[in-house]
Amino acid sequence: MKKELLRMQKIKFSQNSIDFVENGCFHVFKSETVGLVGRNHSGKSTLLGAATGEFPCQEGDIWVNEQRKQITSIEDARKAGIFLIKDGSSLISEFTIRNTMKLNFAFVKKREHYSQYMKKCRETLRMLDVQEDTDTRIRDLNFHKRVLIEIAQALVCDASILVFDNVISMLSRPACEQMENIFRMFKVRGGSVILIESQAEGILKYSDRLCVMRKGRVVGELEKGEMERDLILSLMDGERFVPKLAAFQLSDHITRGREILAFHNVYSADHVLKGLNFKLYSNEVLGIWNRNRHSGKAILDVLGGEKGILSGSISIDGVAFEGQEGISNKNIGLYLIPEEDELCTNMNLEENISLSSLKKNSYKGFVKKEGELRYLVHNLTSEYMAGNGYRIFPNQVVPDNVLIQKKTALCRAIAGDARILVYNNPYLKMDYREREIFSQDILKTHKKQIAQLIISAQLECLYPVCSRIIRLDEGKITEVIRK
Repeated sequence: MKKELLRMQKIKFSQNSIDFVENGCFHVFKSETVGLVGRNHSGKSTLLGAATGEFPCQEGDIWVNEQRKQITSIEDARKAGIFLIKDGSSLISEFTIRNTMKLNFAFVKKREHYSQYMKKCRETLRMLDVQEDTDTRIRDLNFHKRVLIEIAQALVCDASILVFDNVISMLSRPACEQMENIFRMFKVRGGSVILIESQAEGILKYSDRLCVMRKGRVVGELEKGEMERDLILSLMDGERFVPKLAAFQLSDHITRGREILAFHNVYSADHVLKGLNFKLYSNEVLGIWNRNRHSGKAILDVLGGEKGILSGSISIDGVAFEGQEGISNKNIGLYLIPEEDELCTNMNLEENISLSSLKKNSYKGFVKKEGELRYLVHNLTSEYMAGNGYRIFPNQVVPDNVLIQKKTALCRAIAGDARILVYNNPYLKMDYREREIFSQDILKTHKKQIAQLIISAQLECLYPVCSRIIRLDEGKITEVIRK
């Protein structure tokens, strides 16, 4: 019988009267890799946070190595052999690799002499293929190397469980291959690995078992032969997943129109985009399946002028941009909708949408009359804020609802005379029904002859609305999916 390294039962965590995890259960055996997937805000990080000490549970029981433990802090978890590695590095950027490794000596000094400990550190770094000089500062390392340093810290402290929270999806393909070898080595030594992700695809090859979370609890546990994509998506959403095609996609006479946005062999100044090539046509909804979260944001940063172009060029409606000049979206009809929308939550919907329209049109040398603007805003709110069992009025304050906030951002863009819309992860934090409703909004916008580019890590969200989908991996296009 396999030995259980970790068992969690009836875990509960609430905040501001909201139950993030309720009756959460999870377990992992010795020498096992377990994946934990679910939509954003389904409770994955919060559930495992009870074991890592990041979110100490308010109710429930935790057993580590078949002994009951009370974990109230990250230090308690590390003493129990559980180490958390997140997408946001916990390392001190100004420290060198040597000083970073020294930090853990206080944790193990009762067991080892300092010279023995430092020898162990050097051997561990060598085993993980960290070839950088130990005087290299953490700030000079890329994300992959920082993850390796955190793994090294865990190994020298004799970790028995490594928990990776949204880390694997941010690694390059060679880094993922190296990580597979590290996991294999760690499991041979009797350790176990837990991989938390919002997308299952990137961790299936590592997982001996896959747990699916929805609304604060594990709703499915799949063995190796049961990890089918549609089944996983159905468990994540609580609905049977059936890919749908939009009505306009079924037509054989779709015309792409003219080229309105194009990336020509673009290398970004931060080296995230590496020879990116694609074209967006007017009257088209183009999807970019972003397999690396950095790449999607890099596209928005370049289009927004926040990052320069190292080489290559971008053309927007016939206007070319290259080098470090940056791109201005003031006069070219380009509107960017980031992951987190910058809305004025102390203003009502009409004021939010009007403010955007005034700003956009003032760049062109004129401002719409108050009556004309109000008429436009009321038309947009009637079209986009009504239906599906709800109605939001222009004089209402922007509610704390992801779908309504995204709709407001979309209305602001249309009111600002956008001809090109670029979304970055628009479906983030939306549930199944909300995603379906917002997809209808994208199709409404398509009928207004507005070209749309949708960047998303969720491939299944792109199918209903996109006529083409291109796969973006490590800053370049690796595949084109056509209907």
